Amino acid sequence: MLKPDRIVSVEELAHSIWEGRLPADPANQIAVCISKLRGRFQRTRTVGDLIVTQPPGYLLTMKEAELDTQRVQNLKAEADEFTAARDYAEAVSCLERALGQWRGPLLAGITRQAWRAEARVWEETQAALQVKKAELQLELGQYESVIAELSAFLPERPFLERPRAQLMTALYRSGRQADALRLYRDTCRLLDEALGIAPGAELQQLHQEILKGALPPGSESALTAHTANTAHISHAAPATLSPSPAPSPSPAPSPVGPCLLPSDIGEFVGRDQEMANLVESLKPKGRNVPIVELVGAGGTGKTTLAIHVGHRQRVNFPDGQLYIDLRGLDKDPVMPEEALARFLREMGIPGPDIPDGLDQRAEKFRALLTDKRVLIILDNASEANGIRPLLPGTDRCAVIVTSRSRVASSFSAQVVELGGLPMEQALELLYRSAGRERSAAEQGAARQLVEYCGHLPLAVGIVGAKLAAKPHWTMHRAAQRLADERRRLDELEHDSLTVRSTFELSYNGISADAQLLLRRLSVLAAPDFADWFARHLVGLDWSEAENLVEELVDARLIEVMGRDRAGQLRYRLHDLVRLFGSERADGEPESQRRDAVARTARAALARADVAHRTVCGGDYTVVRSGAAVPGSECGFAKHEDVDPLRWSEVERTTLTTMVRQAAGYGFHDVAWDLAAVCRCLFSTRAHYDDWLATHQHALAAVRRAGDRKGEAALLLGLGDLYLDKRDYGRAAVLLERAHTAFIEVGEEYGAALALRKAACVDRIVGRYEQALERWRESLPVFSAHGDLQARAQVLRWLGLTLLELHDREGAEPYLRQAEEVTRSFAGRSAGQVRLALADLLRARRRLDEAEAEYARGQELAEALGDVFGIGYAQCGLGVVALERGQRAEGRRLLGTCLESARAVGDPLLEALSMFCLAVAFWHEGRLDRAEELLLDAASLYRDLGTPVRYARCLHAVAGVIDQQGGDPTEAADLRARAAAAVAGTGSPLAAKALGPKAGPRYPLVL
Repeated sequence: MLKPDRIVSVEELAHSIWEGRLPADPANQIAVCISKLRGRFQRTRTVGDLIVTQPPGYLLTMKEAELDTQRVQNLKAEADEFTAARDYAEAVSCLERALGQWRGPLLAGITRQAWRAEARVWEETQAALQVKKAELQLELGQYESVIAELSAFLPERPFLERPRAQLMTALYRSGRQADALRLYRDTCRLLDEALGIAPGAELQQLHQEILKGALPPGSESALTAHTANTAHISHAAPATLSPSPAPSPSPAPSPVGPCLLPSDIGEFVGRDQEMANLVESLKPKGRNVPIVELVGAGGTGKTTLAIHVGHRQRVNFPDGQLYIDLRGLDKDPVMPEEALARFLREMGIPGPDIPDGLDQRAEKFRALLTDKRVLIILDNASEANGIRPLLPGTDRCAVIVTSRSRVASSFSAQVVELGGLPMEQALELLYRSAGRERSAAEQGAARQLVEYCGHLPLAVGIVGAKLAAKPHWTMHRAAQRLADERRRLDELEHDSLTVRSTFELSYNGISADAQLLLRRLSVLAAPDFADWFARHLVGLDWSEAENLVEELVDARLIEVMGRDRAGQLRYRLHDLVRLFGSERADGEPESQRRDAVARTARAALARADVAHRTVCGGDYTVVRSGAAVPGSECGFAKHEDVDPLRWSEVERTTLTTMVRQAAGYGFHDVAWDLAAVCRCLFSTRAHYDDWLATHQHALAAVRRAGDRKGEAALLLGLGDLYLDKRDYGRAAVLLERAHTAFIEVGEEYGAALALRKAACVDRIVGRYEQALERWRESLPVFSAHGDLQARAQVLRWLGLTLLELHDREGAEPYLRQAEEVTRSFAGRSAGQVRLALADLLRARRRLDEAEAEYARGQELAEALGDVFGIGYAQCGLGVVALERGQRAEGRRLLGTCLESARAVGDPLLEALSMFCLAVAFWHEGRLDRAEELLLDAASLYRDLGTPVRYARCLHAVAGVIDQQGGDPTEAADLRARAAAAVAGTGSPLAAKALGPKAGPRYPLVL
């Protein structure tokens, strides 16, 4: 509704609704919401289809409807026409109706960032209409109406000076001069307490005219000359005005001292909170000199903000506003002696009277500022010694320091940190320069430009200036030019503005080792990193590497993100800094870069291997290269105190990056080993994208190297990935290829690993005989190689398959052997075996023991973050509760399981949860709901290619139809389709797995 008759793309809608937390399929979610909205509109039976699908999104058409926002615009246009014709009464009527469209704040209760700018536009529109109406009412002499309406309006917008001037005028012309003057005193107090400023010059002039009686009653000429400023402050500002009989403070004097401030920008964008903090910190506290330090990376707008605040604070520092660029990062910075000489001259000291020495100049400067109110801005400071002599001695003065590092901390300075602009503020900055009309038509491209600029104000400003200078360019064209990272810094130049030069200042001011670290971080392109990563990049010990990281932090070339879930400090490079560092790395010898990559990748491998052994219970189920053996110094240091599993979780992106880098630099063995040990970690928490990326990069590397064993190992990992993703067709192909490749290179252990997973595919698609045969074939190999995890897995799968075939006696020995194996190691299989034993106990109707095993399995899964194990444990506990008659608890647990399955993307668990819920509803006599869930589960099983489970669902639906007294032909057809699905497996045991066909029953195996 904010953009009627305009196409809003699906991408823009998704960003607006979910911001940075997009669901897996936002387009589908939006389509569902659109469908529901259309249904609501249609049920009103007052309009046709208001929402039209038009690629790349949707359009809200206003052919048969009118929005209140459109009505406001139309009434405003009518009011303008009546005003031009000097028919003020009709204009006031139109404005009255326009203001009547507001029934409260726009989008009240909605906090989405993407809509805030639109809401602010309408807030300003409402204020402008109120001001315009009051202006016309004053012309018409409707003073009482103005007094009533503005008295109610001002508490909502207390910092708008124009309506205050109108209210003062109305009070004065109504014969209430004292009330008009009291309002002015209240305004002075409000602005001073909230913003630390005095009223604007126009409001002060109106005050003087009322005092002198120079404002003629009945004439609007004086008021219309005022164009009072609008000031915004944080929501913590006072909302009401309280009249006070206390003596009014005298208006702040007009500035008379020297103003060295560079020109202010016309329209300042954003930084409201930072500005409020800065203004508050400049107020005298009766103790030390107020000093505020603006700290941020180059290009974040420190100087612009300092100058803007300086201009706004001129009235509070009437004896002067001194500014100097100290050029702290230049090769020829301004010395304190030179800065003091400039200040003394500007304060009226003749050249011959300026002392020669630094201390003498500083003393004279402090003496000169005694009892004066002077604001001093020290721009681009780099060290405390360059600041100290320039500080005043009394708290009537104040100082703003801008720096890329905290250089004023020894002076008890208040620090205001500046980073990138939020998206909406960055877009507003772009719109101010490039033109709002062009921006509105290309919002997607505008957002892309801001992302390419990394939200850096300097970069966004440069792009806006270039677009303003090239009106024939579209934003899409500008975005295309910035898309190429190799030329992005070249594009971010306009006139004398350049992003590259601001980074050069910081880069040239750090040590050679810190420069090397920045270049290495830029080349490896990890989105964020911890100290261990930096250490191995430069090959230094912990303390030396930490010092280099801190040097980069102080130079604002890297940002501190805070501590991650593993307790490590994390840092990140701004995207544009990364591009700058990559440029500087182009001249490095390739061999040095290769050494850094090898060193860091091996360190990542050593750490990931510790996490792998924690999850798997040892060095199990991995085929290694045998060449990439990291040294002990690469693992976790004693002082780190890091949990390996939490470490692997927070370092997922780093691990993926290091596999890619190792593969790219030809270290195929390291890439292979690192991808292989990460497989188990990614599997536990369903990190499929990272799993796929690592294996694809490593597979390409081993193929380039002609390493057939490595290729087999990575094909095994990919087959395992698609098995976890329930893509059984693709998994079968990859696992068979891996098995063949292992046999060709004589790798018996690897062949057995591939065979055991291929057997899992056989079982799920109904080839039970082949699955059992393959597991029995692989079992002796694992015993011979001492792989306890693989052995426990195979024993568990043998037992579960026999249990599914209703052979409880045959299943129990295998499951008890698996239990015995897991006693000797701790890992993921231990929890999985507990769940399998729980299935056996439930089949024997030993529900208390089954419940205990499911609970123990869940506990073990939670300790490792095994999302699948947690889901299947919840399913088992839910079925136990239902079999005990605890229907509400059972449905709750199964509902939680269903949600979890959808969240992690496990359609097999999703279908199982729906099947069990359907059985629960069947037992309760809610047959329609049971049938609905069974059909949904059958659809999932059919799509997954699991014929026995699909057939089980069809039989259950037929049983529901029988119980409902439904069509026997339909029930017979369902049973025929089920029989065909089972027959299609070619397995005589498949019919046995199908089980009883009388009606819905809880499955023996979960």
